[in-house]
Amino acid sequence: MFVGGGTLGHILPIVPVLKMLRENNPQIKAYFIGTTKGLEKNLIESTNLFTQTFYFDSQGFKRKFSFDNIITLYKYFKNYFLSRKLLKRLRPAMVVGMGGYVSGAVVKAAVALKIKTVIHEQNSVYGFTNKVLRKKVDKVLLSYDIESNDKTFLVGNPRISEIYYLFRDQIKPVNERALLAVGGSRGAEKINDLIIGLKDKFKSKDIKVILITGSKYYKENIKNINAVRDESFIVKSFVSNLPELLLKVRVVVTRCGATTISEIMALKKVCLFIPSPNVTDNHQEKNAMVIVSKGAAWMLKEAEMNQENLFDMIFELMENKELRNKIINNLNLITDITACRKFVDQLNGLIDK
Repeated sequence: MFVGGGTLGHILPIVPVLKMLRENNPQIKAYFIGTTKGLEKNLIESTNLFTQTFYFDSQGFKRKFSFDNIITLYKYFKNYFLSRKLLKRLRPAMVVGMGGYVSGAVVKAAVALKIKTVIHEQNSVYGFTNKVLRKKVDKVLLSYDIESNDKTFLVGNPRISEIYYLFRDQIKPVNERALLAVGGSRGAEKINDLIIGLKDKFKSKDIKVILITGSKYYKENIKNINAVRDESFIVKSFVSNLPELLLKVRVVVTRCGATTISEIMALKKVCLFIPSPNVTDNHQEKNAMVIVSKGAAWMLKEAEMNQENLFDMIFELMENKELRNKIINNLNLITDITACRKFVDQLNGLIDK
């Protein structure tokens, strides 16, 4: 049984793992528990990988005191008892928690029922749920080397393996001056505003731009967007084929979520990270710094960003061949394309005990 929800970063690594498990054992029964309001349902249902799926009403804690936190606790305990009932009926050999608040209730129930448990942390800092669970479960699988003990195993993010093997024949140098700027599924207002404001400067340097604004920003600024876009300045609200766009550009400007970083690494793209300042524990900046510290990307903090330094950094990453080669070589050194196999081996190892 896999459980996770809220963001696709918790869900996407499940797909390649389950595909590999099914290659080894086509008859395996696989279950999924997600949230009723998260982004995961459409993705999970479209894979046809699961024997059965379930969705619980779950929500996270507010950082400040709020009556909503009482509702959060109520939903947690409700989901805990629902999980116990479901797990007693299905009796899975293992429960794998991928993060998100729904994961906490289900994994805790599995621990209480003496079912083998594993969690996977996609970021370079533990999320709230995994921080609470990590000492109670049988194994902790990590994407970054953030803790070392007899329970933790560095496996990487299976999304890297999936994207690399899907597109490896298409990974090649891009000669056209092309930029992709994307602020995540919710968009990034400051990035969008600055990129749009730099349109003429990009055009003067013959740089083609693809800007993914996020749906909310797109709707609120549609008049401005229609006024600036043309064949060399493409603006979209959302795309479902981001890896395919990544392959077509020389430089990427992006936030630093776990999924985006995995795709950047798998496709060996030269990247300028601009971490979101509005995330728990500043985990996006910490994610980015792991890559930047290895010389495999650049980073610009949003608070320090303006049109001048944003353009200068993009142009340097676009044109400096020595810098580009260094970044791509370093990406080759730090990117583990065997992440999915390592993940599956850890699950099999626990089953065999």
